[in-house]
Amino acid sequence: MAAWKLGPALACGNTVVLKPAEQTPLSILYFANLTVKAGFPPGVINIVNGYGRIAGAALATHPNVDKIAFTGSTATAREIMKMASSTLKNITLETGGKSPLIVFNDADLDLAVEWAHIGIMSNQGQICTATSRVLVQDNVYDAFLEKFKAHTRKISKVGDPFDETTFQGPQVTKAQYDRIMSYVDIGKAEGAKLVLGGKPATSPDAKGFFIEPTVFTDVKSQMRIYQEEVFGPFVCLMRFKTEEEALKMANETTYGLGSALFTTDLVKAHRVARRIEAGMVWINSSNDSDWRIPFGGVKSSGIGRELGEEGLKAYSQVKSVHVNMKSKL
Repeated sequence: MAAWKLGPALACGNTVVLKPAEQTPLSILYFANLTVKAGFPPGVINIVNGYGRIAGAALATHPNVDKIAFTGSTATAREIMKMASSTLKNITLETGGKSPLIVFNDADLDLAVEWAHIGIMSNQGQICTATSRVLVQDNVYDAFLEKFKAHTRKISKVGDPFDETTFQGPQVTKAQYDRIMSYVDIGKAEGAKLVLGGKPATSPDAKGFFIEPTVFTDVKSQMRIYQEEVFGPFVCLMRFKTEEEALKMANETTYGLGSALFTTDLVKAHRVARRIEAGMVWINSSNDSDWRIPFGGVKSSGIGRELGEEGLKAYSQVKSVHVNMKSKL
């Protein structure tokens, strides 16, 4: 994420202050050493560690900071937007998501299962575009569910993330672990059916906050587990009958970051993609972004775009220069 911001900012001639998340500062500090070795002049790339409410707030309100680019929660983005408004800073906000993955009757089910698993279980579900709502058409729902559970049991080995055979490592913090486990309790209390996982996981070869890959069915659209971002290996499965119903379900959250759909009908794919309220749509895949393509969301999922040509525009200003051609130059 830092590279997504740093690359275009430097390419457009800016100096940069990176403020990493307080939960994960070490990777940026290691990166800082690499920039010194690469020969960047002092002051071009700067690192400020600290808590968001202190260090982040200082940057967001500082009069000499011209641009804020933030990746994180929607709640924090709202606070940054308020602070940045005091000096009318240019902002790019990439925030939360509750991305839908739609599987139509004519889809290649094995392909859909593979990508649905990647879309929610990769990086322990700690991805803003994680496809945490899987909507499956009635005729193939039961077959998809059984295949998805079997695939998850087979692939999602929980353990040391530095072990090449591991698919799922620990959650980033104890607080995040507790948050995910609380949503398991919420889902049960709301009447959803827990069909896989939902318990702490243990790993003999690693320490950390591990959670079993978790799958809920019989989920209703008004449930919190359907509406709110959990940010973990936690997925809700729902049935739909028609294309219209699928679109209604896909669009009925406050988020609009990513989405995915599976079908063998390209005309249908583009028709549905146009109507999904999301900044990005993957057809027959999920979360396989390309750095040449703009990345960002709509609704409560953010403002602006990163990557691609739009990512360069985010770190530059348009200036109009008028020359009087009658004058002597």
